[in-house]
Amino acid sequence: MDSSGKLEQRPAWTRERISAALGESLVRLIATIAKHAHAENAAIYLAGGVVRDLVLQRENTDLDFVLEGDAIAFANKLARIYGGETERHIPFGTAKWKLDSAAINNLSLGSGAIPAQIDFATARTEEYLAPAALPVVEPGLIAQDLLRRDFTVNALALRIEAESCPWDMLNPGKGYSDILGKKIRVLHDRSFIDDPTRMFRAFRFASRFGFAIESGTAEILREAIPVIQRLSGERIRHELDLILREEHPERIIADLSALDIFAQIHAAFRISARSAEQFQRLREHMPKLRGNADETARLGWHLLFSGIAEDDALLICARLGLTGELSSSIAGFARLLEKLGWLGAPASKASAITRFLDGISATALRAALICNIDKHSAKERLELYLADWRHRRSAIDGNELIRAGLAPGPIYREILDKLRDAWIDGEIESQDQEHELFLKLVKEAQAWYRG
Repeated sequence: MDSSGKLEQRPAWTRERISAALGESLVRLIATIAKHAHAENAAIYLAGGVVRDLVLQRENTDLDFVLEGDAIAFANKLARIYGGETERHIPFGTAKWKLDSAAINNLSLGSGAIPAQIDFATARTEEYLAPAALPVVEPGLIAQDLLRRDFTVNALALRIEAESCPWDMLNPGKGYSDILGKKIRVLHDRSFIDDPTRMFRAFRFASRFGFAIESGTAEILREAIPVIQRLSGERIRHELDLILREEHPERIIADLSALDIFAQIHAAFRISARSAEQFQRLREHMPKLRGNADETARLGWHLLFSGIAEDDALLICARLGLTGELSSSIAGFARLLEKLGWLGAPASKASAITRFLDGISATALRAALICNIDKHSAKERLELYLADWRHRRSAIDGNELIRAGLAPGPIYREILDKLRDAWIDGEIESQDQEHELFLKLVKEAQAWYRG
């Protein structure tokens, strides 16, 4: 705002201004795409998040184009000319153009950051026939397309001209003013009823940009919270996964938890009071992950279940449709946290602890350490397992048991497990001691068979 309190004028989106924000390679890519659209007399727009972030002067190389025309056919044509592949979603009139090295070379864009894929959508209208249902879509005009979006700050577009500049900004929802005012505002009163996933996105965008949810929008959101129960697990899972990839997911999680939104997903889904501390520790741990966003999100999924019993955790995983592998890992994490008292007890043998922890995934074990276990002895033993105990193995194998004259059977596993346990518990410390114990165990087994 200026000194009189009036909103600033929108900037002129010249090629130079766009290039300074996105880089010359992306501007060339945008101009090339616009050239092909205009050759077909199709109006084309750069829309959504990238335009919002241009206003915010934030880096964003995700390109989303809207055409007043057939976006799928257009993306297919670009792939035929330049290379790459398209992934089509016919019911919604959308396509992703996936750029491979050949396509990037054929586009002759020069050096600079190029996205791995570009999104194209036919401008459309939407009708929601029931709360939380996927919409029925029809082709429409760009203004209609922008006004059916989630928030005003995402209802912006630039009309891309192949040659002329500056590019005009379309702002039918007054999103530019809300960006300047740092507000998240819905475009209509039924927004959260039509699509309850927007509740998750409202808090995600507010946290990311340091915005506030506008008061009227906050009231509409609170009234629509029960509709979350109608959402599919897949749609909720997608939103939570995006939250876990944000810089400060604990802030969003705290906001959602304060409104009992997790309880709408499942009655047992309660966030730990220590969640903020745990995610802070995850951030401190992140440099060790070498920027692996997928593994960071996987650890975050585990932290969401801190303090939830194993049986309840499995029910929540099923509600969200998590993969069997991730569900099993989260269940192991819950089981481990429930056994911390036993893990740290002086009477618990290292070998028994090792057998227990062998059944829990490496990610779940790392998540448990990130949880900042209060019991020092439990933490110490978990670290010993990771550094030492899990790697201990007997040098004796099944061939030795065959040569000793034992018939194959469950006794093989019993003997090998006892040998490993003896190494872990410090009962043997040399190959000679192991061989001596081996002969003793074989003799006992043979006596049992004869008896």
